[in-house]
Amino acid sequence: MAEDRSNILEKAVLALAFAVCVALGACRARYPYNDLLPSYAGERCLLHGCDPYGGTRLLYPPSSLMAMAPLGLFNFRTAWLLWFVLNSGLLLVAVILVAGLCPREDRRLATVLGAIVLAGSSQLLSLAQPSALAISLAAIGGSCLIRGRMLWMSAAALMLSLAVKPQIGGLLAVYWAVRGPHRRVAIAAIAGALALFLGGILILNVRPTSARWAAELRANLSGVVAPGGTGDPRPANLLAPATLNLQTVTSAFSADEKIYDGAAYTTFALLLAVWVAAAMRMKPGATDDLLSMGALAVLTLLPVYHRSYDSRLLLLALPAGVIVLRQRRSEGLLLCALIASATVSFQHWMQLALTHAGLLADVLNHKVLLIALLRESDLRLLLCFGLLLLAALRRREPEDGAERRSRAGRRVTSLAVR
Repeated sequence: MAEDRSNILEKAVLALAFAVCVALGACRARYPYNDLLPSYAGERCLLHGCDPYGGTRLLYPPSSLMAMAPLGLFNFRTAWLLWFVLNSGLLLVAVILVAGLCPREDRRLATVLGAIVLAGSSQLLSLAQPSALAISLAAIGGSCLIRGRMLWMSAAALMLSLAVKPQIGGLLAVYWAVRGPHRRVAIAAIAGALALFLGGILILNVRPTSARWAAELRANLSGVVAPGGTGDPRPANLLAPATLNLQTVTSAFSADEKIYDGAAYTTFALLLAVWVAAAMRMKPGATDDLLSMGALAVLTLLPVYHRSYDSRLLLLALPAGVIVLRQRRSEGLLLCALIASATVSFQHWMQLALTHAGLLADVLNHKVLLIALLRESDLRLLLCFGLLLLAALRRREPEDGAERRSRAGRRVTSLAVR
């Protein structure tokens, strides 16, 4: 009876969060000028022989055009509606599957944390952002892979996620291909995404109208990070708080693009190397896979251009947060709070408050205050990674009996599926 009540409560919490996400996403929807429009225009061009990248704001690789080509068969109003419904459903499924990776005794907490992330993901829907698809499919594919169930769906989800936005699921796919529980599935997903990429390149190259697509794509990407662009991380750009990567921190010390990019990439490489060293010392197991999934989700957001809504990828760190909570209560509570707060851009509201108070110019000229107040999202990511690294360093003992039985059960299920 108590378990039934718990299940009903979890379903009610998820239903409420889903309703909030969909309602806010629909009420705030930017139609027709949203982030789907450049992709839709590119897909129409792909189907009708014109240049997808010429004179557009399209920033995604040719594989995204191949993966999202079916939307080009409809008029934009219908395509937008289908996109909204599809991503709403995928976000809900992703939260359910990721929360389901946690032990039964922690499922209620995991459901509440997942519901917070889901309720705070309405921006992905209102902007019709392809990140919604990429994040949801990466979470769905990873969850199925770790469980060892529906591996065909895992491969398809990871493949489409990588095809649409490879910068979202790239690190995770590489981990699962090298060290994950079902490496062949991850390798198949990577191969499928690569096939879509090469297929898109072939189609674009054989058409005279799109022969210059590579130069046009580079120009589109350069325009985003150019001074004053939406992705310019420099303090002088008032849009920088909406950007999420290490460049927003390193550019506070130098406005030279080569210097702040180099510093950001070097920092990322060092953090990744530290995690690889820690992961190599851990014994393969479900717990260690979940910790790695969480840490790599955090690292994914650091080296390249991301917008604040991409922080919903921290949904994949939710099971790791629950694991840390069981090991160290204070650290776990802090990590869970950081994951749940990923849906809120405090630095955006801080910038509005400072502007209203007339203090923004003073803060922008003070490096410490600038980073602490207007780059706190990156500091939260670094703190998340530090907590996960500490948890990984403490996991040097072999798997316990329960984990071995769980892992053996996944292998049996995998063989049965095959």
